[in-house]
Amino acid sequence: MSERQADRAREEASRPSSPESPLQTVAPEPSAPAEWTPRAWLVGLGIGAMLAVTNVYMGLKTGLWESGCLMSALLAFGGLSLLSWRGAPPSPLETNLAQTTAVSVGAMPASAGLIGAVPALALLGTQPPGWAAAAWGVGLGALGVLFAYLSRRRLLEEEALPFPTGVATSQLISTLHSTGSAYAERARGLWVSGVLSAALTWLRDARGVIPGASLLPASVRVGGVGADRLLLGVGWTPMLLGIGVLAGPQVGLSLLLGSALTWGGVAPWLVHTGKASAEYSELSSWLLWPGVGLMVGASATSLLSQLRALPAMVGDMRALGAHREGWESTVSRGVGRAVLPVILLCLLAGTWAFGLSPLELLLALGVTFPLCVVCARATGQSDIAPISHVGQLTQVGFGAVAPGREGLNIAAGAVVSGAASHTSASLWSLQAGRLLGASASRQFLAQLSGLLWGAAVAVPAYLVLVSVYGLESSVLPVPTARQFKAVAQLTSQGLAGLPPGSALAMGGAFLAGGLLSVVGSRERWARVLPSAAAMGIGFFVPAYYAVTICLGSLMVSAVGRLRPSALQSVQAVGSGAILGETLLGVLIAVLIASGLMAPPG
Repeated sequence: MSERQADRAREEASRPSSPESPLQTVAPEPSAPAEWTPRAWLVGLGIGAMLAVTNVYMGLKTGLWESGCLMSALLAFGGLSLLSWRGAPPSPLETNLAQTTAVSVGAMPASAGLIGAVPALALLGTQPPGWAAAAWGVGLGALGVLFAYLSRRRLLEEEALPFPTGVATSQLISTLHSTGSAYAERARGLWVSGVLSAALTWLRDARGVIPGASLLPASVRVGGVGADRLLLGVGWTPMLLGIGVLAGPQVGLSLLLGSALTWGGVAPWLVHTGKASAEYSELSSWLLWPGVGLMVGASATSLLSQLRALPAMVGDMRALGAHREGWESTVSRGVGRAVLPVILLCLLAGTWAFGLSPLELLLALGVTFPLCVVCARATGQSDIAPISHVGQLTQVGFGAVAPGREGLNIAAGAVVSGAASHTSASLWSLQAGRLLGASASRQFLAQLSGLLWGAAVAVPAYLVLVSVYGLESSVLPVPTARQFKAVAQLTSQGLAGLPPGSALAMGGAFLAGGLLSVVGSRERWARVLPSAAAMGIGFFVPAYYAVTICLGSLMVSAVGRLRPSALQSVQAVGSGAILGETLLGVLIAVLIASGLMAPPG
């Protein structure tokens, strides 16, 4: 090329092109928003640690645990905004990845059985070592995450099941990043209630200035029994109010109804007829059996109703091995290679923790995937994860196959409920990510990374709380563990070992639970009838627990009617009340266990 030609070429290149010119200057595409960043991952781990501690404390007290999707999204946005004050603002995908990580960490207490199976074994005289419980939780959590990832395409994309919590999480993240005042309104309520909750917990548990509950005086008689003996009153427990705020009026009123029937009706009748003394421990030992019947009856009928979806469930199982292309194919191959090591980890931990043979645990793992399908589909359709239902059904099934093996019974229920816990929580996060345009493979890796950290946080928190307060104490009534233990004893020993008259009450409660579940499955009655599962919890926890939770649920119901625009801020207040008490409650237990603080006298 000559110099003149070169000059002409440079001139043509520098001349702006006309609109009609076929050669247009193409602007570079904007770079993709940040997603997996160190700050997003670390913020997720930090929030997840708080959520894991919260679920250990709350689960041992009430038998309930929180997925924390919405709470984690709110805290993640605040944490990332704080870290980016001198850099680029956080993207919605960063916030989503942080909440995905946090939810995976926070679900570890349920997957490791720290709320139900592990304390149930301790009540039976077998205490699994901490490392075995941690490995057990990591293995079962990994199975749940693997199943959620492999079923994601079918459940979220092909069938488009709603998974409403995932939708709400994506909407919250979008709102936080588009509306400047949205975060401030929610954060103010969360932090103020958290500080007040922590202060009250300190005065109650560290200083003994505030009682655990204000009970009705002994002069108030219920069926001839003093109200104080029945623990009728209101608890000074912000966490319980927060649970009521998040659970809503149907759960709160159902819990109160179950507690009223238990402690206002059946308990005085037991004392009057001489079937039990007025001692709380003896009454609760009798009353747990109708509670078990109510919950198992509801579980059985609820899962039987899923049989109509059996063809779809078979399709779900087949879709786990479906052909994929691109990065999905690469990740899926990696997932497939990880399944065997994860199962081996479960077998090793189960052998040490529960004293079971590999064949017995393989049998338990064999029913895990079909029941995870049931749980995942129910979660997607109703937004309610029937984790306790599938666990109870597994216990009953193994009790029939291998009677007299209480450890096997509890372990089998723990395998299914543990994997199902992470399946449901993971699918909620994957649904939020799908709607926000997140990378499913990055979410999958974030969920797996949260398992180890969750075990490292949750297991020590459990061990400290149990060493300081003890199981089945007034501080840690462990309702889920008592339920695990009761079902195991029932299926291994039969009705002969039950207290007098409790077998008949359990049978009647079983029928009532089944009837409530069947009728309540119809949309017309769903909002009117009480929840059998919530009523069953009322048989396990002290009466003032139910009263306090119900007060919280009525508060949020009143706000929703009088000022609907403030409803989301009130829910943030409920989350703050839970976080404040649980985090400080565990800190106080650590101080007492280390000898730095004396328990309040």
